[in-house]
Amino acid sequence: MLQALVWTMVLGTSIPAIVLAAECLVALRRTVRPATVPAAPPYVVLMPAHDEARGIAPVIAAVLQQLRPCDELVVVADNCTDATAEIARELGATVIERRDAERRGKGCALEFGREFLALRRSGWDARVVIVLDADCVPGPAALPTIAALAEMRQAAVQGAYLLEPPRHADAVVGVSCFAFLVKNLVRQVALDRLAGAALLQGSGMAFPPTMFAGMHWATASLVEDLDMGLDLLLAGRSVIFAENARFVGTASSRQGTAGQRRRWEHGMLQTMTRYVPRLLATAWRQRCAGLAMVALDLLVPPTVLLAMALAAAIVLAALVDGAGLPLCVLLASSLGLGFALLATWQRHARAILPLGSLVQIPGYVLWKVPLLVQFVTRRQRAWLRTERDP
Repeated sequence: MLQALVWTMVLGTSIPAIVLAAECLVALRRTVRPATVPAAPPYVVLMPAHDEARGIAPVIAAVLQQLRPCDELVVVADNCTDATAEIARELGATVIERRDAERRGKGCALEFGREFLALRRSGWDARVVIVLDADCVPGPAALPTIAALAEMRQAAVQGAYLLEPPRHADAVVGVSCFAFLVKNLVRQVALDRLAGAALLQGSGMAFPPTMFAGMHWATASLVEDLDMGLDLLLAGRSVIFAENARFVGTASSRQGTAGQRRRWEHGMLQTMTRYVPRLLATAWRQRCAGLAMVALDLLVPPTVLLAMALAAAIVLAALVDGAGLPLCVLLASSLGLGFALLATWQRHARAILPLGSLVQIPGYVLWKVPLLVQFVTRRQRAWLRTERDP
């Protein structure tokens, strides 16, 4: 019985560790960037916004710089209690307002926006639709880049959505931004190279018009975008990654970051249990290695949870089997993962996480533990807005 338990823990922890390490190493190879951006078709930027008056103006300004006369910005002011709608309207956006205290969250706002576009007679059905959060600034040419790819490939396109720590943020927020980069850039690049697929991550997403018209957002989900992307993959549609199209948000304070990470990680753990069996079954039926790789990626839990599980498995293996094969497998996978994460930090994250901040990683682990324990004791089931810094 103890041997069976040990090997269960070995497989349950070493496989996700090996997958994550492999993804980090695959993503280290540099990408050849295209010299020019293909001409973009007409597109609509759909921006859900809830009480974003303090920060929406610079985002709208950045979006308008990338719009042509044939393009449009539509802001969904969702259950706002501030001046979000007035500010967006004054800056030149088309604004629609939604009031529904019972049905809240980004999925509801996106459904409202989709229905609004469907009722219009302004040729929107010939435009690519881009979903962009109200606190996320598009990088140079990011919007036309993903619009062009969506049209050319007839696929859902996810840009590289990253977070920058505020100027005076503590090391915990910096480590959280590094974890966000691993999830949203490094692992996406690896999925693109290994599976020819990507996951949707909420902001900087582009959809061909016919695809967007037929989509229905999961209004009860904590990670409606992730679920939507997996549903598209299971339906045989393409979801691809645009590494060169950057979208950057500013991380919140430690308190705001905690709420955001809690929602994302509880949502991802729930999605893992629902979608991994379906992905593996579909991959087997269709003999599709790409879907199997997506399933393996979903099996990778939050890094802190994975590290805790590896440590527990190492202790158990040492007590039960001494320096036997289970312990060797666990130590090898742990060291490989540590090396891969260190190489990833050296390549991508020295600016957001200086060398001196690495000593704060144990503090980040202690900060994250209660958020993960709450998945069992007090699981988040309803959408809550991330608190912004004043």
